[in-house]
Amino acid sequence: MIIDAHVHLPVCNGNHSLRRQKERLLYEMRENRVSHCIVISDSSMESIIGTMDECVELFAETDNVDVVGGISPFFEFQTQLLKLKVYLNKKQIVGIKLFTGHEAFYLTDETLKDVYELAIHYNVPVLFHSGWDNNQYSDVMLVSEVAKQYPELKLICCHCFYPQIEKCLLLEEFPNVYFDISSIADDATILADMEAKIKKLIEKVPERILFGSDYSGCSQKEHIQFVKKLEFKEGIEKRVFERNAVKVYSLNM
Repeated sequence: MIIDAHVHLPVCNGNHSLRRQKERLLYEMRENRVSHCIVISDSSMESIIGTMDECVELFAETDNVDVVGGISPFFEFQTQLLKLKVYLNKKQIVGIKLFTGHEAFYLTDETLKDVYELAIHYNVPVLFHSGWDNNQYSDVMLVSEVAKQYPELKLICCHCFYPQIEKCLLLEEFPNVYFDISSIADDATILADMEAKIKKLIEKVPERILFGSDYSGCSQKEHIQFVKKLEFKEGIEKRVFERNAVKVYSLNM
């Protein structure tokens, strides 16, 4: 079984119909034999990849898709926080996403205290964007600070500080910090370097790595091939592709 723990609604040739975007995602899953996925909504109130409300409604009757709700200090924060609470209470979302770096706020922003406490109360992870040019908003020291302050909080570092994957090992002491490998296989020119770094990371903390592709920004097929090329024993590969996501997201599977 493969669980893709990091996807977004695709934009289909300029057509922003949510129904068509959903159909395209489900088609992609079938083509790549992905059994289950986690769709991450945007944090803004209007978005071509779907707002939290839109994604929750769109996948309400879809058994093999769960939703993570995005939130931002910049977009009707209190209103969105209340929606998160309602959706979590109804078990309509399985996590919360912070777009640190895409948006100019730090992982240690005092405003986020309410988000972290909400996630702890409902036992869901908080995902955060990392890597690329604006990595100062969620760099290792900030992650360490949050992980230490909230030891019961499950944090998922999306993209593993790409391309500086080695930074993940600086968080080895924090068992509540997990890593999803979405976007890792996006650049063919540094793929060999990514393979070596991710293999080392998985060997160190195999129980804390989640498969993700960042579809449709990246190729789901290429990310699956990336993991298989690492040639881990079946037990470790199964952790990455399935078991770790089931545990972290408390999936009923």
